[in-house]
Amino acid sequence: MRKASFILVVLLSLLGVNDLFSQHTPDKAGSLSGGKFVLKIDLNWDKQQQRKFAELYDLDSAFVRHLFQRDFSYFSGNDDWQLNVVGKDNVELSSKIEADNEGAARSKILAETYEVSDKTNGLEGSSVHPVASVFGANQFTFEQAFRYNKGRGCFFLLGYESARKVTIAGSFNQWSTIASPMEFTGKGWFICIPLPPGKHTYKFIVDGRWLHDPANKNKERDGHNDYNSVIYCTNYEFRLKGFPKAGTVVLTGSFNNWNTKSLKMEKTSTGWSLPVYLREGTHTYKFIVDGKWINDPENELVRPDGNGNLNSSIGIGDVYVFKLEGHAEAQEVKLAGSFNSWNPNELIMEKTADGWVLPYHLAPGYYEYKFLVDGHWITDPGNKQTVGSGEFANSFLSFKPNYTFRFKASPDVKQVRLSGSFNNWSGEGYPMIKVDDEWQCSLYLQPGRYAYKLIVDGKWTLDEANPLWEENEVGTGNSVLWIE
Repeated sequence: MRKASFILVVLLSLLGVNDLFSQHTPDKAGSLSGGKFVLKIDLNWDKQQQRKFAELYDLDSAFVRHLFQRDFSYFSGNDDWQLNVVGKDNVELSSKIEADNEGAARSKILAETYEVSDKTNGLEGSSVHPVASVFGANQFTFEQAFRYNKGRGCFFLLGYESARKVTIAGSFNQWSTIASPMEFTGKGWFICIPLPPGKHTYKFIVDGRWLHDPANKNKERDGHNDYNSVIYCTNYEFRLKGFPKAGTVVLTGSFNNWNTKSLKMEKTSTGWSLPVYLREGTHTYKFIVDGKWINDPENELVRPDGNGNLNSSIGIGDVYVFKLEGHAEAQEVKLAGSFNSWNPNELIMEKTADGWVLPYHLAPGYYEYKFLVDGHWITDPGNKQTVGSGEFANSFLSFKPNYTFRFKASPDVKQVRLSGSFNNWSGEGYPMIKVDDEWQCSLYLQPGRYAYKLIVDGKWTLDEANPLWEENEVGTGNSVLWIE
């Protein structure tokens, strides 16, 4: 059920699409959208317009000939361009922005093309989403290279005094080459941008040449044989008071897989400090002072690690209260789930007059869990939503969902489940609950594009209420959902 490399999204149900595309001439066909270079094409362009189109965007004659002959199968094996059919006479071609160090022709095309189409200046009033990440800490070679305070990130690129134009492009401005121009300060180039806490990726563009931040040690592959720089807008600061004679203090925890070397803390006038980004949820940690592991002396909240030790614990964001009613005769009830890597000895529930409870910080998302009652695993009797079957059945929780899938079916339908790219196309799927004449499943989904299908009484089915779909490798299609 996974998507094929060649995507054919059909939007024929949308009204007015031909009128929209008729406004595009070859010189205004190009624009930037979501980190991609997009060409909007009217297949009714005459020969002269087709030649101009090929010249403007450096396209070979075979490419253009197959396009305007509507031989769309020609593009099925093309790794550079993706073809979307969006109307009877209209298509879109999109390609990821190539970031190279030679300032290739694509940079020139982009600069010329959407100097007109992209007039946005900065990000005020726009929606900026961080890249999905659990944790991160910055590593710059000098302190002034990046500062983050009160929701504003300030970038500084040292040198390049002779450059005529420097901009910053990244995940926070849809990789626009012109939306965020930097100012020259005498020693380098500077810009401040409103940014939410979290992970962001970026590059500088110096006179058309793409450049990762030379002062930033954090980087990741950009998919084009190069790297993007990575910054974390921090939302939490770990502090350890005292220990003035310590040579090295390291932070380690569940958020970095208990790595004992990567997070060295900085010495301050009162002790040691390290600002970090932490995703919402519950995190456990320790400090390593000159090789000796210690808990945070300022934090009374500790949790067992399952091996006879205790770790300091903190929570970020909102709390969900897990409840198990009854079982008054039980000696011990524990909670385990995908949110704590199914550790059966970490989360011990508290006994109350009505049963057992445990407040727990969770990030928005969907989780599986079970209770362990005196050594026996049970699903949550107060939660009808489960995944799996038999002894492998788990309770299913969707925390702070932002989208509800809905499906109306005939009364004789017994079961509807949901599966897609958000759960690796699980054959079990997520349960949909019948509410009156409608089946529903609410999930929290990060901004982005998802493919999915409904499993109706065991049969994989397109969502008929959704006009967006794409072909898959078995020719049965997948429904497509965009979360803004």
